[in-house]
Amino acid sequence: MTVTDAQRAYDQIKERIITTKMPPGAVISETALQSELSLGRTPIREALKRLQSENLVHVKPRRGIFVADISLTDLTQIYEVRVELEGLCARLATRRITPSQLERMRDLVVRYREADPNDKDLLIDLDRRFHHLLAEAAHNKFLREEMDQFYSLSLRIWHLALNYIQPEDLDVRAHEEVLAAIEAGDSDRAEQRMREHIQYFHRTIKRYL
Repeated sequence: MTVTDAQRAYDQIKERIITTKMPPGAVISETALQSELSLGRTPIREALKRLQSENLVHVKPRRGIFVADISLTDLTQIYEVRVELEGLCARLATRRITPSQLERMRDLVVRYREADPNDKDLLIDLDRRFHHLLAEAAHNKFLREEMDQFYSLSLRIWHLALNYIQPEDLDVRAHEEVLAAIEAGDSDRAEQRMREHIQYFHRTIKRYL
């Protein structure tokens, strides 16, 4: 599948926002993005409109375009949605996961278990891939789209707290235990363990923001 310029712009700008390379509240210059990404005005504008719909960008009339701010209220509201969405993802994935998806999940769990607990970038990448795979395994495109959006909002908050988080703050057993519940066909346990994982993340981040 051919990737459009608008999709490339969206992916690159979103990654900068999520990783806080473009920090909350920062002014967004379309001209600067065109130069930095070597893309035209139209794809940049299309990407920014899409990011605005995902609450990562705010347009303020007569003032300009800004990276969305983050507040403790945002943290709580994102948590309230994620805990429901991802619990449902785990429940549905238990029933619908394919053998190939299950094998990919096992591989991610092994890699997460063997990762250096101080390598936060790697742990974030593996966690991101696990959650996205879980959403994929639920085989509900509407649920996957919502989960991806709220995971991105949550991940941006995680990056803001990254310098403060310690290895002991990580819920390192969560992936392994969700996988075990899925392998056992225990949808109740898979959902409950995923909900606990999201709750743990929420409590951890609140200590540092």
